[in-house]
Amino acid sequence: MKLNWIKRQNSPARSVALGTFDGVHLGHQKLLQEAIARKTVGGTSCVFTFDIPPEQYFRGRLRLVSSFESRVELFLSFGIDEVAWLPFGPQFTSMTAQDFVTKILVEELLASEVVCGYDYHFGSKRGGDAKYLKEQGKLYGFSVTVVPPVQTEGGQTIGSTGIRELLAQGQLAQAVAHLGYYPAYLGTVVPGRGNEARRVTIKIDPALVLPKEGLYLAWLVPGNKGAFAIASVYGASWIELFLFDSDGAVDTQVLEVQFLHRLREGGIDQLTDSDLLAARQLLPGFHLQDTKVVLR
Repeated sequence: MKLNWIKRQNSPARSVALGTFDGVHLGHQKLLQEAIARKTVGGTSCVFTFDIPPEQYFRGRLRLVSSFESRVELFLSFGIDEVAWLPFGPQFTSMTAQDFVTKILVEELLASEVVCGYDYHFGSKRGGDAKYLKEQGKLYGFSVTVVPPVQTEGGQTIGSTGIRELLAQGQLAQAVAHLGYYPAYLGTVVPGRGNEARRVTIKIDPALVLPKEGLYLAWLVPGNKGAFAIASVYGASWIELFLFDSDGAVDTQVLEVQFLHRLREGGIDQLTDSDLLAARQLLPGFHLQDTKVVLR
C-alpha cells in the first residue's frame, strides 16, 4: 500500500509514533516526544496517521478538534521529521493487523522503533493492540514503547473525546489545559457579513468542534499583522470578530483565529464597553511568540 508523505527523507530506520492524533493534545505530545527520543543515529522520527479518526469514519459524522493540516503543522512544530499518512476508507478497513505490521510498519516505514498509546488498536475489527505489536516486534526486529495515560493535575485522563466535550460546553480554560496550547481555527472571510471595518465574519469547516456559543477574547494569527479581537461563536461554523483597533483591519480572505479566554454568553451585537475593558485588562497575561499566543 503506497503511503502519502510529508517531509519524507531517505531514512534507513524510523522511530514511528502511531495514532490518529486529533487535537495533538498533551497525551499525543508524549508519544511524539518518545518517538523523537528513540530515533537511531542516522534515522528519523515519523508519525503514521490517517486523515480522519477511524471511529468517526464508522459513525459517519466528523467532530474534529483539529483539521488534518493543523495536525501536520503541530507534528512538525514539535520536532517530528516526517509524516506518513493514508486516507481512511474501505480499502483500509479490511486490512488485518498482521498486514498492517508487515506491509506498513516493516516494508513501507522501515520501523526500528514503534511508539503507541496504551489504548491503541489497529487492523480489521481492531484486531491488533499494544501487546500484539510487542509480539510482532520480536519477530520483525522493532522495539515497541507503550505510553501510559497522561493525566491532568486533578487525575483526569487527557483524551480527544474529553476535549471535544469541553469545547462544546464552553470550558475553554480546561480544554487549553488538556491541549497544551490555545486552539486555533482557520476560516474564510465572508464578504458583507460585517457592517463596519472592525467587524469580520468567517466561516469554519463544520467538521470542526467550535467552542460553545458566546463571547471570547481571541487573537488573529497574522498573514501580515496580528490583532486582538472579541470573537463570537454562533451556529456550527460561524465566528464573528470585533477587532480592538481599527488599524488592525483585515485585508486577507483567510483568517486563523486563536481562542484565548471565554468572557460570557452573548454575541457581538450585545458587546458592551465593559466587555472591551474586561478583555483589554486580560491582555498582559498572554504571551506572543512569533505569530501566535502561547502558554507561558
